Amino acid sequence: MGKPPVIAPATIIEDLRRRDFTVNAMALSLNLGSRGLLMDPFNGAADIEAKLIRVLHNYAFVEDPSRLIRATRFAARFHWPMEERTQARFDSAKENKYIEHISAKAIGQEIEQLAYEDDPLHIVRVLEKEEWLKVLSEHWTTAKVDTNGLSQLMKTRQQMNELGYQPDPAPAVMYFLTSRLNDKEIADMRKLIPRKTLVEAWKDLEDNAKDLAKKLMGKESATPSRTWQVLSNARPEMTLFLAVTAKQQGVIQKIKNFFTKWRQVQQKIPLPEMTELHITPQLPEYSKIAHDVFLLLLDGKLRSRTETLKFLKPLAPPPPPPPPPPPAKRGRAAKAAAAAAATAPAAETGKRKGKAAASAVAAAPVPAKPEVKGKANSSPKPSPQNVAAPKPAPKPGPQNAAAPKPAPKLSAPAKKPKAAKKKR
Repeated sequence: MGKPPVIAPATIIEDLRRRDFTVNAMALSLNLGSRGLLMDPFNGAADIEAKLIRVLHNYAFVEDPSRLIRATRFAARFHWPMEERTQARFDSAKENKYIEHISAKAIGQEIEQLAYEDDPLHIVRVLEKEEWLKVLSEHWTTAKVDTNGLSQLMKTRQQMNELGYQPDPAPAVMYFLTSRLNDKEIADMRKLIPRKTLVEAWKDLEDNAKDLAKKLMGKESATPSRTWQVLSNARPEMTLFLAVTAKQQGVIQKIKNFFTKWRQVQQKIPLPEMTELHITPQLPEYSKIAHDVFLLLLDGKLRSRTETLKFLKPLAPPPPPPPPPPPAKRGRAAKAAAAAAATAPAAETGKRKGKAAASAVAAAPVPAKPEVKGKANSSPKPSPQNVAAPKPAPKPGPQNAAAPKPAPKLSAPAKKPKAAKKKR
């Protein structure tokens, strides 16, 4: 009893059967034919929907007594009750003191998990009620916990999360959970925690916080812009811890300004003036320029548009080159326009030559009709056969239009011989 089961290669179903609770006995298939398929042989999804804590078999607490602490922690975290038969087995294991057989490794793992709970103070209180807290450390009670500091820590952490910071609160949580334990008890607890990076961060927490406080009170933070840079370069975990534990009013006020007042100055960055000078996000130096402007605004500089432009103009990129000329037209419309432009002079020349030819025809002399003696109707009309019709003038060509030949002269009508007079 109390020894972990022997681990050997097995199928995924056999592996899930070794888990502690049904809510932890689910998996997703990675096979090509069923990738993403939920594997839930113990109906863990149904227990999640019903909000119940259920063990997989009757001997769950006998095989691993640390499951008693884990069941209590899950029920407190999610505010879920234990399933009826699970609760009965839990009470039986507690009555039979199975917890006395818990391993040191399991104790260290449970202590470590407390550092990552969203509400560690609530979990510790529930563990103390179930008498599990003294299992983790003999003299550990909620009276040894700095409850005010822990509550303020979680509140400040939430505010930092809302501003985009994600500090790891685990070292500070352990600091406040064990703040009233003696050094030996804390040292023994640190030996059990398997994650040594957490232990080292917990050890160095106070010294690093003192160094940061010293910087905030020294010349490195003489101006708001320098203070901003110091806190921006500090680890978020240090800023979180110092915001809760600082005693100097100057340090407290600077951290408060860092998270509230000074952030509002970012809204005063002169974006219209920067755009006017072509300082846009496409510029590689844009982020640095905007940051430098922000630091100057923090220190109360750049109070007017004139001062702002005076600072920005040397940083502005050269003006963009003029736009290129529009491309030449192509296609049928362009070809027709080019052809019309080429034939326009020739057509004009042809028109002029045609007008000259018409003027020459109009100016040609018409021969006068000879006088005929005798009766007016005695002279016969010229027959159509004897009159040569004038040839029509040729149309002027587009390039070389020749002048039309003058119409041929009409031949004079033949004289009719006089009739001989009769002798009486």
